[in-house]
This record gives sequence, structure tokens and C-alpha cells, in this order.
Amino acid sequence: MIQLLWCTIRPYNFPSAHSEWMKRVKSVDDIFSSVLVSTDQEKEFIETYFLRNSLKGRVVSYKPPYPGVCLPSYKLSSTLEADMDDVVVFASDDFLPPTSWDSYVTEKLSNITGALLVNDGYQKIDFSNMEHPVFSIPIMNYECLTRLNLVIYHPAYSHLYSDAELYLNLNEMSLIVDDRKNSPDMVFEHHHWSSGKRNPDSNDQSYYNSREKDRLTWEKRKKLSLQQRLLVDESFL
Repeated sequence: MIQLLWCTIRPYNFPSAHSEWMKRVKSVDDIFSSVLVSTDQEKEFIETYFLRNSLKGRVVSYKPPYPGVCLPSYKLSSTLEADMDDVVVFASDDFLPPTSWDSYVTEKLSNITGALLVNDGYQKIDFSNMEHPVFSIPIMNYECLTRLNLVIYHPAYSHLYSDAELYLNLNEMSLIVDDRKNSPDMVFEHHHWSSGKRNPDSNDQSYYNSREKDRLTWEKRKKLSLQQRLLVDESFL
């Protein structure tokens, strides 16, 4: 089973984005989608979409105290019920997967515990165009997630730099399965505004309002031990 996690800040665009992911799978029945939205009205809207299209999933309503994906992502990942060999994919509103992405990630993570590093259409292989190496689209099996203490993006951050910490943690644990050179055509295209692939909106701006705070958090946390970084203190929640 593939566990597709998705914290959407654009809930009324979600069916269109999610359906693109579903069009590109070999087996829709093997996908279970966990979606987080901000209001009960949005929750009902997406539950209706799932029902009308016979899709497996759950929808969680949670209004975070500040903008950003990190705390919402933890609300999903920490409550996920899955088998150890299930593949967990953290999707988002501005990613498009390649055709047959489901069979690809399942095959690459079969009989191994790890996180699959894939082409996102932006990061260079050597990360030379990045401030830090990041996991822009987390893909891992559930056993790998449990080794991360069920943390994908740590709630110490609001949004930015959390993907850099994820890369750091996985790298220190020797859990990265880098398939970018082996499968150059399997691109999970990141339509990020900074690369000119879409126009920024108010949500993007709200994330960048916290950039300096998140940067200082990163500078502090990257000096911690791995064990300390994986802890989630109640003060973060």
C-alpha cells in the first residue's frame, strides 16, 4: 500500500491536483490518501470528492497556529497507521509525479529500509544550485518513518529549512536511496514559484515571512545530535 500524505492549503484545488496523481498510477486501489485541511467545511468537501470517485482516504481538520507545513505534516505522520513495508509519500499542491510513479517507488523501496531521493526538476545532482541539500518530496517506507520517530518535517520549524533537516537526519542514518542518476526520466516535477513554473500566491508569501526565524532554527538545530533532533517536545505542538 502507498500512503499518500497531503497537507493542502488550497483545498478547493485539491481534487484537480490529486486526480493528476491518480491518473498516473497503475493501481488506484493501492493508494490511501491522508489529507489535512483547516476547516470542517474543507474536510467535508474533500470527503465528498473521495466518495464520488471511490478513493480510499481520510481527511483531518486542523487549524495550525501559524502558516507552514511542518506542524500539519506531523499531525498526519504521527497518527498514520501503516504496515512497515508501506511506502509513504508526502505530496503537495505544486508537485506532479511521473507516469507509473506508484510502481516505481514501490520497486525501489522493496526489501530495503530507506528514503528515496528522486529528481524534482530543479535540484542539481550535486545540489550546487541549493543553499543546502534538501528532500523536497519525501518518499520512504513506513519502517524508515518509524526510525525518524514519525517525523517528516519537524514542528520546530514553520516551513522553510525543515527539508534540509530531513536530508541531514536521513544522511546521518545512512537511509538515503539516491536514484536520480539511475532514473533520470522519473521526475516528480516541482512547480515552485522560485523556478518560474507558477506565480506566487499569498500562501507562498506567508511562508517566507517566517524565513529568518526558520533559518535561525536550522542554524541551531543542525548542531544538535541526531537523537536530539528526532525528539518532538510538547512545546512544539
